[in-house]
Amino acid sequence: MTFIKTISTFLITLLLVTTTFGQESKPKTKILLIGTIHFETPHTDEFELKVDDFFSAKRQSELENLTNVLSQTKATKVMIERPFENQRSVDSLYNLYLADQYKLTVSEREQIGFRLAKKLKLNQINCVDKFYGLSDSLMGATAKENNQLYLLKDLGTEANLMVKDFDNKLKKGTITDVLKYINKPEELKRNLSIYLKFMAKIGAGKNYAGAKYVSDWYLRNLAIYSNIMNQVKPSDKYVILIFGQGHIPILKHLLQNNDDFEVIELNSLL
Repeated sequence: MTFIKTISTFLITLLLVTTTFGQESKPKTKILLIGTIHFETPHTDEFELKVDDFFSAKRQSELENLTNVLSQTKATKVMIERPFENQRSVDSLYNLYLADQYKLTVSEREQIGFRLAKKLKLNQINCVDKFYGLSDSLMGATAKENNQLYLLKDLGTEANLMVKDFDNKLKKGTITDVLKYINKPEELKRNLSIYLKFMAKIGAGKNYAGAKYVSDWYLRNLAIYSNIMNQVKPSDKYVILIFGQGHIPILKHLLQNNDDFEVIELNSLL
């Protein structure tokens, strides 16, 4: 009886050790989040940079230098801010680009994403965006009805100051300089605070129009996060995500709290 009990104890201990070892040895996927400005003018964002020539020799050289550095990660996937539903059309354009039959548009999704993926010798760019409409009209009407238009005014002031800072960085420095600046933790927090400090307060205690607006923004980013998880495979050691800077604070929070991922800071590479 003692012998059987000893054997049972040994098997249980072995199982626990094996399970623990398996959990500890499971490799995490490194994911580099690159928050970027939008190169197109105009874009759909209310607050954005207005003018720059990203086709100029100077900017093209900067993009080459940037993607050369990023290609050293040996990433196995590059994910961009294009709707999941557009994967087939993006595949078509990317294949034409690989065959030197397509000229990149001004979009950062192509100028950085396509260019980088080609240097990494990837067969595909991954589309992970999901668009949800934001309830602007209800929030504006609610702000007016509740004497909270000052919140929208303060929001606009803060957002314009932020964009002005980004614009000054771009005028004085390189694209890499801008990306390093806007991906600093304090700049990511600055962007997210616009939603949390101003918008979420509108309509509180009544129709919560501001909170609804912010929840729609979170919903979009949660859907993006879902697409990221769904498209990352166990064999992917390193993934690069290129998205508008405003998405990064939420995506970063979500990925940092998923132990399948290790979030890499952009400024540790550039």
